[in-house]
Amino acid sequence: MESMFSSPAEAALQREAGVPGLLTPLPDLDRVYELERVAGFIRDLGCERVALQFPDQLLGDAVAVAARLEETTGSKMFILGDTAYGSCCMDVLGAEQAGAQALIHFGPACLSPPARPVPVAFVLGQRSVALELCVKAFEAQNPDPKAPVVLLSEPACAHALGSPFHVPLPPPESELWETPDVSLITGALRPPPAWKSSNDSGSLALTPRPQLELAESSPAASFLSSRSWQGLEPRLGQTPVTEAVSGRRGIAIAYEDEGSG
Repeated sequence: MESMFSSPAEAALQREAGVPGLLTPLPDLDRVYELERVAGFIRDLGCERVALQFPDQLLGDAVAVAARLEETTGSKMFILGDTAYGSCCMDVLGAEQAGAQALIHFGPACLSPPARPVPVAFVLGQRSVALELCVKAFEAQNPDPKAPVVLLSEPACAHALGSPFHVPLPPPESELWETPDVSLITGALRPPPAWKSSNDSGSLALTPRPQLELAESSPAASFLSSRSWQGLEPRLGQTPVTEAVSGRRGIAIAYEDEGSG
C-alpha cells in the first residue's frame, strides 16, 4: 500500500543496489562519518564485534569506514547486507546474527527504539555542501533580499547552516518578549505572551496565593475554573469488580486464538 508518507511495500524487493566505488575521499571519512565519536562509543562499551549498517547509497564507503574503525578500535567490524525493511530502520536481527555487541547505523534514520536491547549509535553524517551553488540557486529563486525565508535542511547538511541561523530563545526578562511577532501557523500577528507581567517590579519575594487561583486569566482557564470539578470524575468503587481474563495474543495480522470464521 502506498501513501504520501511511505513507499510501496514491494519497493524494497524490487530495488537493485549496486556497490559503487569509494564515494568520500579518504581524508574526509572521519568528518563525514564522525568516526572519532563512533570509535569512542565502541571503546566505552568494550565491544569486540560491531555491526555496521549502511543504506544502499552509502555502500561504496562501507569497506573504508569498517577498515578505519578496526584500525582505531581493534574491534571486528561486520557490514550488514540485505537489511530488513527500509534502511532507516535498525536491523537488530542482522546484528544479532553476526554476534555483534553493538550496532552503528549510518545515514537517515527514523530513530525508532530498538526491539531488542542492543546498544545503537546513529551517524547521520556531515554531507559536503556546495555553498556557492546554493547561494546562486537561492538568489535566482528569491530575488528579494528582504523577504523572510524559512530555511529547511536534512540532518546531514545541518552542519553547513552555521551559528548565525540558530537563534536561542531570549531569557524571560528580555524586552524581546514584549514585541509582537507573526505566527508561522496562522500568519496572524501574535500579541506578547500572557505570562509576561507588565508591572513586574523585579522583586524576588514570593507572594502567597490561595490554592487554585489563576495568575493570568484565559478563556480555557476561566472555563475550567467555573466547573464544579477540575479533573476526572471520581468513580472509585462504582465500577463492578470482574476477574482478569487473558487477552488476544500473537501478531496483529492473525491472532492465534481467533476462530476461522
